[in-house]
Amino acid sequence: MRLAMGFALITLFCSNSYADGYKLHPGTPTFQGKHFDIDIQEHCQEGEVTCPDVSYDSINKKTGARLHLKGRVMFNPNNYNFQGYIFDNGDYSYVLNPNHSKGTESVQIWNLNVFYKDKVIAFDEGIMQ
Repeated sequence: MRLAMGFALITLFCSNSYADGYKLHPGTPTFQGKHFDIDIQEHCQEGEVTCPDVSYDSINKKTGARLHLKGRVMFNPNNYNFQGYIFDNGDYSYVLNPNHSKGTESVQIWNLNVFYKDKVIAFDEGIMQ
């Protein structure tokens, strides 16, 4: 019994250590949150406000789990102001948008909200590069 418990603790410690040291890629992620690093890439012509082709590549800093999604730019249909990004995955939606109540001119604070059927199930806050 002691041997099994010891083995389980060692395995848990090693898997956590592995995930904490894992990086999304060698460069700086677009979004650096407390729980997730995310790369966002728009695959549209520069200046296209309503870009429907955006990719989302993320890594969970705790578990090392990766997620790749396709999404689009969110914008205000009345004045075409940029509002962030939305990525759908079945009943789940991942929304990244700027937090205008925080940050400075040099640092942009963004929020990641994960929705399951219109209910927020996860949240992260970080810096957008």
